[in-house]
Amino acid sequence: MADKPNGSAIAAFTGSPTAVAVTHTSALYADVAAFIFREAELMDGHCYDEWFDLWAPEALYWVPSNSEDLDPDKSVSIIYERYDQLADRIFRLKDKRIHSQNPKSRLLRIVSNIIAEADGEDVLVRSNFILGEVRSGHQEALFGRATYRLFRREGGWKIRAKKVYLLNNDAPMRNVTFLL
Repeated sequence: MADKPNGSAIAAFTGSPTAVAVTHTSALYADVAAFIFREAELMDGHCYDEWFDLWAPEALYWVPSNSEDLDPDKSVSIIYERYDQLADRIFRLKDKRIHSQNPKSRLLRIVSNIIAEADGEDVLVRSNFILGEVRSGHQEALFGRATYRLFRREGGWKIRAKKVYLLNNDAPMRNVTFLL
């Protein structure tokens, strides 16, 4: 398993004491917000390869199952994956024989309240979302917060770490077989 970003999984989602808020009127904020909206569009459109291309090789993807501040190495998580495990997830989602996404979920997410902090070469981003899923006559709504650690590489943003905290993770939900 790869080293944890910044020493621990929790540290990947916490700004340093020297982190600086990015104003909503700055070009950096507009660029980061456009990236977050584009990622949502890729997830909703089942554009798996394009979504995976947004991730850095040291990536951490975490969806806690209970409280958002528990240590994922000591607690159960809905998803807790590194880059190679994400690659496996994408391979499975693209497989035509996958029965858990047949028919594919119709997804629509609304992203809002984007807040960004410059933290050295990284930008720590927080956003809220509402995600609607319709599949096989069943509708489900998920509500949550996403926290990202982004950095620039080769002219674009890459995701170093992403945590998705589902506010209704303690309610019964179907198997999450799509991208969060």
